[in-house]
Amino acid sequence: MPTISEPKISPTVVVRALSARFPKWTIWWGEATAHYWGMSRRRDGLLVHIEARSAQEFVQRAREIDSDPP
Repeated sequence: MPTISEPKISPTVVVRALSARFPKWTIWWGEATAHYWGMSRRRDGLLVHIEARSAQEFVQRAREIDSDPP
């Protein structure tokens, strides 16, 4: 029985979607690591970063960081 696979979404498209959702973040795809990366500056001036294996992981971690008080 043949399996149906979902289409692969380009990391470039995902980065654009993540950037629209998290405008305070600079987000990119690491070709060598095959991970999503992001940097943001908190209200207290601290620079924070994320390395995530998936867009879902990036969203979860960015939300956590953005909701933490400075």
